[in-house]
Amino acid sequence: MNLFWSHTLWYLILGLATLTQVIYTLYHSKDRLRTFAFYLSLVGLPLYFETFILIFLDAYAYFPKIIQNPKIDPYNDVLAGNLFSQFGVASSALLLAVRRKPFYWNVIVSFIYAMVEVLFEFLGIYRHHWWKTWMTFIALFLFFVISKWMYAHLTRGVGSIYFYGYLILGMFPICTILFFWGVLDLFGYMRFTTTLFPDHPRISRYGLYLTFTLVNYILVLWGYFQKHWIWKIVTLVSVGTLIYLGYRGHLLLFWEGAFVPIGIIVIFWMYFSVWILDTLYRGRQQEL
Repeated sequence: MNLFWSHTLWYLILGLATLTQVIYTLYHSKDRLRTFAFYLSLVGLPLYFETFILIFLDAYAYFPKIIQNPKIDPYNDVLAGNLFSQFGVASSALLLAVRRKPFYWNVIVSFIYAMVEVLFEFLGIYRHHWWKTWMTFIALFLFFVISKWMYAHLTRGVGSIYFYGYLILGMFPICTILFFWGVLDLFGYMRFTTTLFPDHPRISRYGLYLTFTLVNYILVLWGYFQKHWIWKIVTLVSVGTLIYLGYRGHLLLFWEGAFVPIGIIVIFWMYFSVWILDTLYRGRQQEL
């Protein structure tokens, strides 16, 4: 309980601020479905960035003290803290873009998050390794600028290639975070091996995460938008083959005896994620 008040509570406050910004933006949006889809894409952008600087480059660490199960890798708690951070900055990016806030608001909000970072570090619930607060300010400022650019292109209509990019970004929170990590990984149904690079187990695990998801997302997206059924079948077989090869090569570790049903569910969820995003984005054509 002490950890809740000293650590977890601050992350929950950040989560409440995130929820408030998203609800406020959706309330003032002309097309709430597409706005929410855009938010999911915005979440994916910093998550891909943080995959490199947090996991591969060990820039900093979060300590929300949410995942405390001794049977689960304690690094998952760091990842949970990261989610509060990235969903938070994405909610601000959404508000700034959709509400068309003036340029100086990018500076103000970036500064606020930098100060929140300073506060979290002071409280001992976040720690820099080599990262600096001024880097956070610059990174967020650029993120807010890019978000407004993405929103402007979305309202004017994006071409197929750009649209696929929005979908791949949106699949990170829906598929990678919610399903692969939040369900399969944390509950032990399917995990990636840590032995590919024995001296770097974290890079092994999450490097496979990134490679597996990106390759399969691209395949699934390609198959989803094909008009001829034969290419859809080819895509399903290709994704299933990759999962099987990962299983046989001991890169993917499944709950004993559950390879087939979990593999089928994985394929279904990836297609379902694309369908959700495509439906949200294309539901209405008027401006957000």
